[in-house]
Amino acid sequence: MPSYAVSVFLYILVITLKKLICSDVVVQPYNSLLTLKRLTQNADCVVVLDNTALNRIAVDRLHIENPTFSQINSLVSTIMSVSTATLRYPSYMNNDLIGLISPLIPTPRLHFLMTGYTPLTSEQELTSVSKTTVLDVMRRLLQPKNMMVSAAHDRTAHHKYISILNIIQVCLSS
Repeated sequence: MPSYAVSVFLYILVITLKKLICSDVVVQPYNSLLTLKRLTQNADCVVVLDNTALNRIAVDRLHIENPTFSQINSLVSTIMSVSTATLRYPSYMNNDLIGLISPLIPTPRLHFLMTGYTPLTSEQELTSVSKTTVLDVMRRLLQPKNMMVSAAHDRTAHHKYISILNIIQVCLSS
């Protein structure tokens, strides 16, 4: 009996929500729905980002008045490279994609992941990085303003997470 390797695929989905009406393509909402259906049925893991949240982060957190496509793409590429960093660099945990996503996905249908990223700094603020604690980073990661997906912000509701994976990169100086 032949044995076949298990292939697990990680998809990054940048979706457009209805709040963003500046699309040049008429069929964009239909393409998003068809893509979402295919990813629901066939994907193993999908990291969801939406343009509305990315634009909000660029304006509110990075202080860019009119974000360009290259600035938004830079934010998306940063998220993509950080979320796959443990696969590219040797460590004792999360060396393969199955080990990375299996604790995050309790059932096969719950394979859409939200992303949070901190610290969000612009190129001007990059030279002055302040020291912070791991607890502060964890608190900021779970704040709705740092999430790359738009969601209703209800301060009275007690939001729950099924599972959380935090990838913390540290620059050690001697």
